[in-house]
Amino acid sequence: MRATFRLTCCSLLLLGLMQTSQVSAHAKTDVITVQNGDQLTGAVDSMTAGKLSLNTDYAGTIQIKWREVHQIDSRYLYEVRLEDGERIYGRFSSSEVAGELIFSTHGKERTLVTIDVVEIRSIEEQLADKLDLSLSTQFQADPTAITLILQARGTYDVKNGRTGFNLRFDESKTKSTNDEGTIEQSTRSSNITLYREFWMQRGKKASQSYRVLNAIYSSNEALGVDQRGSLGLGVGRYFIEELGHELAISAGIQGVRENRVSFDEQSDDGASFIAPGTFDTGLANTLDNTNLVTCNDAELFLNVKWHLYHFSDRDMDISLVGNAYPSLTDSKRVRGDLNLMLNWELFNSFFWTINARIDLDTAGTQDDKSLEKSDYQLSTGITWTY
Repeated sequence: MRATFRLTCCSLLLLGLMQTSQVSAHAKTDVITVQNGDQLTGAVDSMTAGKLSLNTDYAGTIQIKWREVHQIDSRYLYEVRLEDGERIYGRFSSSEVAGELIFSTHGKERTLVTIDVVEIRSIEEQLADKLDLSLSTQFQADPTAITLILQARGTYDVKNGRTGFNLRFDESKTKSTNDEGTIEQSTRSSNITLYREFWMQRGKKASQSYRVLNAIYSSNEALGVDQRGSLGLGVGRYFIEELGHELAISAGIQGVRENRVSFDEQSDDGASFIAPGTFDTGLANTLDNTNLVTCNDAELFLNVKWHLYHFSDRDMDISLVGNAYPSLTDSKRVRGDLNLMLNWELFNSFFWTINARIDLDTAGTQDDKSLEKSDYQLSTGITWTY
């Protein structure tokens, strides 16, 4: 319940921020010319994941497939990210050639081909015009367990970088039968990830490389992790940056502090045994005869993010995020996680989601055979995007 409450609060906060910024930050005078020659008038908010978001007076915010856009005419400032990683800033004006955009930057006109444009961001002051957000509710059900999963993720872009977050909370309830009858148990896990990517410069242009700072809070009762916090610094690069296809890899080092469950082993003289590199917090779980021990660790991290969009009558969005954390202070310990998410468009802004996730932890010198080394889920649900 605590996890559900925390995600609910975060969701309400995000929705509240969006409500305060519902009005478009500039006049709805941008003109979009589409493939069949029709013209739509409104305020261009952004183009991401192959869709142009246009705020109109007559139909609210509509999504236009980027492949159908032939022209943009606007007097307002935008950030444009190209396939080679270059980021440019300026204004769009009409062109005589379909599929080409005239972009004015620093007083000079430049011709852009629409298929080379990966992303467009309106340079505005309001939060909602810079924010991409998705909220997801999923569940997993089988004869012995029911799992409810709540997720939120988003990115917030500014001129020199990108801030992102991922929130996930889940609770599983299982039933088992023994000689004494039916036993009900519940386990919870959570993950809150915040990261900041700082674009690196290549001459006067932003390159495909970036510096990254991340902070992660997580817990997983199945793996014996009461709570874990980490702070890391590294570098990364977008190896693929195309319309509908992205691949980014980053690596670095991070410090970790965690509270883990460890059985209270007894030495010959009756004293408690605490695993190397840990100290007893004195917090005991009387139900399981376990102690919480606190560990400090240094780890390397490797992060891989792959994103693929398939454009059709019903768009499909596939994302794969993987992390590996080999310990520098405990050679026997390696942590990792892998998250695969498939989204099929149901109707505007709503998707059917299938999500497969696995968490791994060898536990190293704190190895306890009573605890699991992996925790995996396969779930389905509904995702809403903003």
